[in-house]
Amino acid sequence: MKTEVKKLDKLKRTIKIEVKGEEFLNKKKEVYRQNAKNLKVPGFRPGSAPLEVLEKYHGKFLKEEFLKESVSLFYSKAIEDNNILPASLPRIYDVKCSADLLSFSADFETKPQIEIKENSYKGLKIKDIKIEVKEVDIEKILTNLKEGIKKIFKNDLGDEELAKWASYPDTGSLKEAIKAQLFGEKLKERRHNIDSQIREYLLKNHKTDLPKSEIERYHKDLVNREIYNLRVKGASQEDIDKYKPDLDSKLKPLAENEVKLFYIFEAIAKKENITIDNNLAEVISGFILSQAEYK
Repeated sequence: MKTEVKKLDKLKRTIKIEVKGEEFLNKKKEVYRQNAKNLKVPGFRPGSAPLEVLEKYHGKFLKEEFLKESVSLFYSKAIEDNNILPASLPRIYDVKCSADLLSFSADFETKPQIEIKENSYKGLKIKDIKIEVKEVDIEKILTNLKEGIKKIFKNDLGDEELAKWASYPDTGSLKEAIKAQLFGEKLKERRHNIDSQIREYLLKNHKTDLPKSEIERYHKDLVNREIYNLRVKGASQEDIDKYKPDLDSKLKPLAENEVKLFYIFEAIAKKENITIDNNLAEVISGFILSQAEYK
């Protein structure tokens, strides 16, 4: 296999691939043999017809099957042989296939190479938030519950009646339940705040070019998700069409940040020799926090 890689910009590449000779013929025979058992040829048992006879009767089908399997195979092999890490699926074009040669070109973007230094993610100073549920917070919930019931039944409930209404034997039990719920909500807020600190620091302290195709793909996913949520909430198509330009504009920076963070997390994982199959952001955020200083 012969390959030629051209650098179009910092991340975009074109690779030309040409496969011929024994490598081409062996793959061609393999694909033809895989399909021969399901093809009928006059005078031959299924799977026993020579290649040239198979081509005579089923040439178009066999060529399509060969291209379907071999283009992706040889593209992957060419990428691996040239030590390239693509960031997105390629655009395949100029595919040519003759009796003894296959050639095609592919455009794609590579993953950015981010320079990661240990002091850029270790020893971060995290501003912590003390979690506290005050009595006034609990009383506010109780008041809201009472007002909600009053709107429906037009009468006031005492604390004990309200507790039983909410399935608790007494006011103390209801307050403990409300306190636990508020505490859980504040825990989530605290973690969100800490994660935001990590994200902001990493985004600010790492510069890199980003693959446009990945940003476009992620941006499209974000927009589609938001549109789906609007539909679930009952928004009309007319309202969605009006809102979509603002939605595109609002979510574009978020898409850029999410793609950038992904590559930063990936670079940290590589530097620390951490192998991750899933939950990259969660795992690396935890690792960063384990090295952080809380204040």
